[in-house]
Amino acid sequence: MNGWHSTTFLSSVCDIAMGQAPDGSSYNYEGKGFPLIAGAGDFGLLTPKPHKYTDAPTKLSQEGDIILCVRATIGDRNWADSRYCLGRGVAGLRAKNDKLFQNYLWHWLGFIAPALKVKGRGATFLQVSKPDITSLQIPLPPIEEQKRIAAVLDAADALRAKRREAIAQLDALLQSTFLDMFGDPVTNPKGWDDTHKLGELTDIVSGVTKGRRINGQKTREIAYLAVVNVQDRYLSLKSVKTIEATLDEIAKYSLRFNDILLTEGGDPDKLGRGSLWHEELRECIHQNHIFRVRVSNPEKLHPVFLNWLIGSIRGKTYFLRSAKQTTGIASINMTQLRAFPVLIPPFDLQRRFASIVEAAERQKAKMRAHLDELDTLFASLQSRAFKGEL
Repeated sequence: MNGWHSTTFLSSVCDIAMGQAPDGSSYNYEGKGFPLIAGAGDFGLLTPKPHKYTDAPTKLSQEGDIILCVRATIGDRNWADSRYCLGRGVAGLRAKNDKLFQNYLWHWLGFIAPALKVKGRGATFLQVSKPDITSLQIPLPPIEEQKRIAAVLDAADALRAKRREAIAQLDALLQSTFLDMFGDPVTNPKGWDDTHKLGELTDIVSGVTKGRRINGQKTREIAYLAVVNVQDRYLSLKSVKTIEATLDEIAKYSLRFNDILLTEGGDPDKLGRGSLWHEELRECIHQNHIFRVRVSNPEKLHPVFLNWLIGSIRGKTYFLRSAKQTTGIASINMTQLRAFPVLIPPFDLQRRFASIVEAAERQKAKMRAHLDELDTLFASLQSRAFKGEL
């Protein structure tokens, strides 16, 4: 124990600027004005990856600010490496005096993110207000101790960043391989058969709705995938909930090897994100906000290829064009998904690509296991640091 216990309201040592959405007519994709950060969908690993610009900015960040997500994925954060327009899904935070070190603030915000999420309110998407943030109590050791803590956490976090970067490089290699083997999936320069719709080649179902009427039918508890479990080409299964389901529901919605799971909505850039099911759990079904796509003729269309095609720019473009969009959230329905135009290259080529992907996925699984260990270590260091025990 280093002997410090003082805490203070975050607002006393930090400037907090809540974002504000610019006029929609000011948006552009040509780089005019300032890059817009509407929410976590515009975040990268450490610094933003904005998708659009505005020439009528409302709230602006400064270089070195911490951009904090205050809506939906509450607590996610990025460093501002430039000036950005802050939309209503984010806030900008900056230490305002010499009592708070910015890197210490960065790590503390990561540590208290779960507590901040609990404060979220809202019917459709949870959101926190400025008072929710200003009223947070931050432990405030002497500035030199803050710098020491930040340095320790920076070093541990760098190990996690290297592992994430290695995983990202494997993904980039697979993306390059996909383009080399099949060409641009939008323009289809290799002339692959594109006359079939997804609904003709697959069986697609939505899942179980929570709170539905069971009418006295016999049920049993079973693992149940939610949207948070389905990421872009991988599954996050650290926390899988269960649900009481009828025997008919279990028979209808149970997942099989190489089923494709797709989310129906979310941030526009994440629309149609999905992953293959590899029987990670012995038994599992899925919720109604997830589509299960099962290839009907696996000798004509390989699920691995189809998963990559749906996640390619062809899929993203189609889903964005077809989606219903409200307040920055996009969603697709069953009819639109069934109508997705599929490319069908020769099956041997699809199978070769699948073999390459499967080898890379084995490598990524090892990397993710190591990353999980590093995450556990980092969480332990964070806990000790902000209790004054590091």
